[in-house]
Amino acid sequence: MELDRRVLIVHASRFGQSTKIAETIRQVLADRGIESDFEPLTRQTAPDPARHGAFAMVTSVRYGHFDKNSARIVAENRAWIDSVPTLLVTVSLTARTPAKRDPAVHLYTKKFLAATQWAPTQIEVMPGLLDYPSYNFVDRTMIRLIMRMTGGVTDPKAVVEYTDWDEVRAAGGRFADLISG
Repeated sequence: MELDRRVLIVHASRFGQSTKIAETIRQVLADRGIESDFEPLTRQTAPDPARHGAFAMVTSVRYGHFDKNSARIVAENRAWIDSVPTLLVTVSLTARTPAKRDPAVHLYTKKFLAATQWAPTQIEVMPGLLDYPSYNFVDRTMIRLIMRMTGGVTDPKAVVEYTDWDEVRAAGGRFADLISG
């Protein structure tokens, strides 16, 4: 089945990594001839069912919570979302170990899906970027505390790229295959 409408790709990012991941997926789709609309996830973000034939949401987890607009867009557009191919990408520093990248065990993804009762066609959990120097005092302190509790990097000068860009491109390819049928 060839997609005759565009993919709506929405992204919610606190520090920019989710947007970069969403852009990479958008590029994979474009390379496969699949057009998309690329939008930040805001209160006003909504699909146009006449224009959009698939949906991808790439959103970060901040202190255990998805962006509030993530649940809103699912709830307000549920009938449409359930009728098209969908991709959810959770971006989380807790996914820095391979075992935590499984959507079936990723706590925050499981909680979000249970709360929204959404069953995306494809679910991915991707690790983000740890960039202490770019964080404000509160974020740096909170993230260091979380990393200390979970055995992660706590050096306040550390910048660690956990995102596996080959895996991001592979996820985009799987979504392109799903869309194309």
